[in-house]
Amino acid sequence: MSKSSMEYYFEFPASRGLQGNTLILLMNVPGRTLSRVLASDNYGHTLERSQREINKSRVKKFYDYLVTAAENKEPFIIPPLVGNCASHVEFEEFGNTNVGVVRFPMDAEIKLFDGQHRAAGISQFCRDNDTILHVPLMMTLQLPLKTRQQFFSDINNNVSKPSAAINMAYNGRDQIAQTMVSFLSTHAVFSEITDFEHSVVPAKSDLWISFKAVGDATAKFAGNGDDALSPGDIYDIWEAWLKLTAIEGIRHGVSPAEYKKDYIQFHAVMINAFGYAVQELLRHRPAHIIVKMIEELVTKATMTELEDFFLISSWDGVCADASKERATVIASVPAQKAAGQRLAMAITTGTFAVGSAQ
Repeated sequence: MSKSSMEYYFEFPASRGLQGNTLILLMNVPGRTLSRVLASDNYGHTLERSQREINKSRVKKFYDYLVTAAENKEPFIIPPLVGNCASHVEFEEFGNTNVGVVRFPMDAEIKLFDGQHRAAGISQFCRDNDTILHVPLMMTLQLPLKTRQQFFSDINNNVSKPSAAINMAYNGRDQIAQTMVSFLSTHAVFSEITDFEHSVVPAKSDLWISFKAVGDATAKFAGNGDDALSPGDIYDIWEAWLKLTAIEGIRHGVSPAEYKKDYIQFHAVMINAFGYAVQELLRHRPAHIIVKMIEELVTKATMTELEDFFLISSWDGVCADASKERATVIASVPAQKAAGQRLAMAITTGTFAVGSAQ
């Protein structure tokens, strides 16, 4: 079809391919043009559209991601948007290459069925910033609503979201997380007990703690700016945690899953409670004093006192429910904070006998 068959049109370089029997066009659209190219699919009844409603917080999250990257001159990545064009589209191929130019009318309807929050965040970013960016757009042609709805479902059902633990471990923009990755992965004990892959350590795993829990706990007390602890202080606090939990003496004699049935110190709730406890203790004393207090608590206590203190049943009404035959852990934030208060009391008074759960 000749170029003159459309009076007003958009034109973009594109490649053409097939997925099953579905024709796919891949193109890069300038960010500033995106809001003019795409039609909203955010209105009407759920069954009459191929996308969920816009969630403003998700839009802001992607917008903030782009803004932060631009301000810090950091690299960023925009995954492809996926949508369907209801209008007639021309594709002028260069030779026999499946590469060419795509043209569609300016009044064409291109409705996304994946990526609408990214698209809205990009459009807002381009209105507020001078940064030049191109957005990958994967486009199908004249698909019926039922097929687009099915593709939306297929994309969201078949894509497994990575765990928060691995996201944290890979996030080079999180200074605290990267400090802890370096420390834990090279430490003689932590490197053998820490799961960097899963937010909750699998029952059959030989690992004892999740990096997610350790990272979250560290963020509670590490501080920032002028109030930030040095990496050395953070490392010393976690060295003290090893002594407090007696992991070195425990880990060779029993499996993590078996031990965690009765004891709480390696559950995420207690690791986060340790973070809250240190946060509270730092309000009144420096890090090196807290480390000394933890070491003195452990030195004065017997192994039996330590084990009794960390029995799940001993935390009934704090971060556990002991009303049934086997006590269960409660992992909510209020439970973490309550456990943190009891843990801080034990460290402050220098004995595991105080602050017992009622």
